[in-house]
Amino acid sequence: MAILVYTGPNPATPWADALRAIMPGEDIRLIDQLGDPGDIESVLVIRFPPGPISQFPNLRMVGSITAAVDGLLSNKDLPDGIPVVRCGAPGGDAEITEYTLLHVLRHHRRLPEYAEAQSRSEWIKLDQPLAAERRVGFLGLGLVARPAAEAVRDMGFNVAAWTRSPKDVTGIEIFQGDDAFDAFLARSDIIVNFLPVTERTTDILNAETFSKLPDRAAVINIGRGEHVVDADLIAALDAGKLSAATLDVYRTEPLSIGDPLWTHPLITIMPHTSRRIRPANIVPQFAEAMRALRAGDALPQLVDRIAGY
Repeated sequence: MAILVYTGPNPATPWADALRAIMPGEDIRLIDQLGDPGDIESVLVIRFPPGPISQFPNLRMVGSITAAVDGLLSNKDLPDGIPVVRCGAPGGDAEITEYTLLHVLRHHRRLPEYAEAQSRSEWIKLDQPLAAERRVGFLGLGLVARPAAEAVRDMGFNVAAWTRSPKDVTGIEIFQGDDAFDAFLARSDIIVNFLPVTERTTDILNAETFSKLPDRAAVINIGRGEHVVDADLIAALDAGKLSAATLDVYRTEPLSIGDPLWTHPLITIMPHTSRRIRPANIVPQFAEAMRALRAGDALPQLVDRIAGY
């Protein structure tokens, strides 16, 4: 049996080479060297290769290179019995933790507002709370979000998280379930979105959500572009309800020329740069999942296909 590595428009050879290095003797194939599709036992992918999934009749597992799996799960041809596993490092991603700290600190120290003042040649001094007085709220507290939230907590901020399932993290207040959503928003001066895209979370950063935040709150979106209703974000900024926003992801990427997000003075546009996905951080987890699959053991980082993440 063979493993297919497919990375879409990105070069797949480095991924295949990294996998061969830790799984010597395995038959690792690229899409242009596919051979008999019936040989493919598993795939390591960003998205599915062209053609129907049924072309791989012996497929037993899908490994996702990216943390977001909505693009894989939305494929109606994926049989229910084929597991999907995430292959990110189980301890989170140091680059995303660093990125989160950077932008939380930017908003805490009100840099977007100072930049806007600079554009007007205006000398201003804004009120500056202490970190312990700044309430940071994380939407989602999964494998990637939790280390970031803990790092923000360790910087002295007052940190909380809104989650679907129960969590117990020292120094982080947990608001669980839909009934706790409004209370979570009301205590969050800066919200950092790490949610997966599901039917329930699409458009969650909308006018109603913004209205329930404290006045002059800030928004950081590291999740997906589908979480934000762009027009509602701009309206909340223009009305002064929100102080600023940082966006790393968008519904259309690259962001279209002429999109009003580009030119809004209180929106920081980051071109999906929260991290660079590296083979060394991914292929060890995929190899572990392959070993578990063949041994009949529980798969690590198994995606809940009903929940959507």
